[in-house]
Amino acid sequence: MIEVKKIYKRNIKSLLDDAGFWNHPFLAISKHRLLAHSKNPNSSDDDIVLLLAYIDNELLGYMGVFIDKIIIDGIEKKIGWLSTWWVHPKTKGTGIGRKILDTMYAENEGQIGISQFTPSAKRVYDKSGYFTTLKNNTGVKAVLRSNLTFVIPVLIPKSKALNLLFQITDSFFNFFINFKLAVQRRFIKKGLKNIKIEYLNSIDSETETFINTFNKKDISHKTTAFFEWLKAYNWVQEAPLIELTDKNKYEFSMYDKEFNISYIKIKEKGTLIGFIVLQKRNYVVKVLFSYFENRHTKVISDVIKLQSITQNTREIICYEEAICANFKKSSIFLYKTKKTKQSIISKVFNKSDFDNTRMNFGDGDCCFA
Repeated sequence: MIEVKKIYKRNIKSLLDDAGFWNHPFLAISKHRLLAHSKNPNSSDDDIVLLLAYIDNELLGYMGVFIDKIIIDGIEKKIGWLSTWWVHPKTKGTGIGRKILDTMYAENEGQIGISQFTPSAKRVYDKSGYFTTLKNNTGVKAVLRSNLTFVIPVLIPKSKALNLLFQITDSFFNFFINFKLAVQRRFIKKGLKNIKIEYLNSIDSETETFINTFNKKDISHKTTAFFEWLKAYNWVQEAPLIELTDKNKYEFSMYDKEFNISYIKIKEKGTLIGFIVLQKRNYVVKVLFSYFENRHTKVISDVIKLQSITQNTREIICYEEAICANFKKSSIFLYKTKKTKQSIISKVFNKSDFDNTRMNFGDGDCCFA
């Protein structure tokens, strides 16, 4: 018999104190992710956070959800972005996965969405009949340095045993590439002579007003409270000694050797011209949110390039159209490849035309991991 236990925001403290839950052979959520949900400014005590699925009292599946607010035809509505979904392989054919999805759908009165997913998960979502397309964003992966250590094992999982060889190869190529980037860095910096940037911990009133000027078409209007929460409660904790952690108990993002989020305020001759949010995870930078006029695209793009070169970044992933167009024309990169990010949303919202809606890379749960 399948039983689904519901964890609401009001239950988080007791779950954090439940030693039996954390000593289970696998984790259904990490402690820091659960704590982050307890601080979510967009959720209430009665909002669902996590579903735990049992068969004959054995925990064999779970689904997490991130409560957010979106704008549909000018009206703010609550949405649950599905963030994790896992069932034990031995449950194949039991229907436990569909039971979890149906329960989450019912708990959120159908107001759910998914901001990124695998092809296999998409087939399940399509079969449910719950969803319609929200966005098919096209972006770019712009490669600054050799990154075989990451790329090859993703494409060929069995090649992980050759990791040391990939590291040596990357180091060899990047020794020469770094000379090229050092020269290009000087030229980029020279072109930014009238630019000053400020790194923020929280959003000041000037930046808040600026964001609100450029977010009119956004699916979600990100608030000062959201940005402060995102900065303070990372779902992925930086862990230099990651090999000594229990990260393998959790099927999703929990720790990584490097993880940080930068809030960058960009001024030209004293005038605010842009605000960007960058996430750096190991050697990869993601452009999560960006607010600027298109006439300042080159400056915004060059700030991203300059920071990425300085931080020893190997890849930049971006879905903002103007920045992507700049990257595609830039000679600074070794190569660029096309990226596609699909998002779907429940039919309950009674909207299927999102052509005039902007969805940032960081919308949904993509900014957290």
